Amino acid sequence: MAVERAYPEMIRDEHYARPFDGRQGYAHVRVWRPAPDHVTVMLSGLGGGCALEKLLPLLCDEYPDDTVEFFYHVPSDWAALGYYAALTAGADGTVVQTRMAGDTLAARLGPTLYATEDPDDETTGWGGA
Repeated sequence: MAVERAYPEMIRDEHYARPFDGRQGYAHVRVWRPAPDHVTVMLSGLGGGCALEKLLPLLCDEYPDDTVEFFYHVPSDWAALGYYAALTAGADGTVVQTRMAGDTLAARLGPTLYATEDPDDETTGWGGA
């Protein structure tokens, strides 16, 4: 008899939009709750002046009673494989990215990780149509 593995509940999947430096910034924000006092946040699709250094503190403020763990995803495109990274915020506000395999995260977060991620960029690339 196969035992179905329990994965954390995804509690948020939204296209987050806020003003950054006078422009409307945006990001794809997904959040899972692996424990009562812990959230895992996956960020992708940053644009419009939104930067990790600006976004992490805002999201930490939204989960004041939780330990917040951050990850970052860039979908694959014609020139590069997809990119996943663990994020660590420094005391000075800098963000360090530590590259990791997406399958490592999928093993922790379950099928909702891949089911809700940004689609790969299938355009032909520089100079193409």
